[in-house]
Amino acid sequence: MSEEKSKEKELTKKEEETLHVFFVEKVVTLMTGAMGLVAALAWNDAIRKLFERVFGTQGAGDITAMFIYAGVVTAAVVIVTYRLTRIVEKMKKKKDKKI
Repeated sequence: MSEEKSKEKELTKKEEETLHVFFVEKVVTLMTGAMGLVAALAWNDAIRKLFERVFGTQGAGDITAMFIYAGVVTAAVVIVTYRLTRIVEKMKKKKDKKI
């Protein structure tokens, strides 16, 4: 019986380690997302100022500039997201081949 209890404790330790790793991964993911948001807001302000300088801030030009800005940012996000997704897929395939 003492062997069974020690095996149960070992499993519990393994489960604790797995849970700890899972928890750390999630915290890192959340922190990375938060820092990404801060960076995105900083870039948002910088790009807005650039468009204000290029297109000016008066009248309909301001609305046009905002739509151009939104379109450029959307296109950039789509392209970057697509490329990052492809990189992750390639990494997963490479990992699966090794196993």
